[in-house]
Amino acid sequence: MTTPKPNPKKGAIIELDQEDFQGEVVIHKNLTQDVVLTTEDKLRLALIQHRETLNSRAEWLGAGTLALSFLSTLLLTTFKDIGPLSASTWQAVYLIFFLLAFARFIGILVKMYQNRKKATIDYVIQKIKQTGTPGEGGE
Repeated sequence: MTTPKPNPKKGAIIELDQEDFQGEVVIHKNLTQDVVLTTEDKLRLALIQHRETLNSRAEWLGAGTLALSFLSTLLLTTFKDIGPLSASTWQAVYLIFFLLAFARFIGILVKMYQNRKKATIDYVIQKIKQTGTPGEGGE
């Protein structure tokens, strides 16, 4: 393959030898660019919100594991009287803990579903592009 011959004229013309190509040659150009001007505070806020969204996507694992451990304790344990608390009291305590952990697990799943589109790079870029006044490049 030969190197392109530079053209001394002003412009974007490049001469190539025919031996460099076999068959039909299609040239695509994608030279449009969007430039985003923003403040450091706005960028920092958008990135912090994005990080929180990504971190919340991992919360379900801890809450689900906790609920599962309380459920397994309820199902597999024979509760006994310990000190002033009876077996049924211990069972009720674990049932309350399970219900709280399960409610938190469901709440996290709902939050994950609601924020599913906010975890994308396109969403972050859109947030950075938004402005408070129309006509300044905001969407």
